[in-house]
Amino acid sequence: MRLAVLLAASLACVGIGFAKSAALSAHVKDLETLQKIIQYLRGEIVTAASPLPDAFWETGRRMRDPYRDFLQDISEDMRRPDGKTLPAILEENTAVHLADTRLTKEEKEELQEAGCSLGTGDRAMQKANLDRYEARLVQRIAELQKGLPERKRLCQSLGIMGGLFLFLILV
Repeated sequence: MRLAVLLAASLACVGIGFAKSAALSAHVKDLETLQKIIQYLRGEIVTAASPLPDAFWETGRRMRDPYRDFLQDISEDMRRPDGKTLPAILEENTAVHLADTRLTKEEKEELQEAGCSLGTGDRAMQKANLDRYEARLVQRIAELQKGLPERKRLCQSLGIMGGLFLFLILV
């Protein structure tokens, strides 16, 4: 019985290491999804000349959950005559739909700031704001990918070593 508990605890340590490794990859994928969202929004606003609620809806159609629901709920909220401002709509939907993503608090705040700038100015200004936000995303993705394989191996190795250490200490 004791051996089974030791093995389970050791395997849990290994699992934690591999889960952390997978979380690093998921974070990069979430940022890449944000980049796609910005590209689609820019196309809808600038090229298709869509009104903002339509641009969010159409962009949402191209995304997977939770981003689809996030964008389409923003679109629906913008169409309601309840007087909610775009910053309030973005804040509420970010909290509801993007809570389970790997995005950091700062990244969510940057997304909200970029979204708030969409309702102001003409199409050229909106395009410029989206371009700036996308440039920051590209830079952040490049920073994370730079050492990603090493950090993933480190997490996996620490998980394995932690499991072995725990097993040896408790035996």
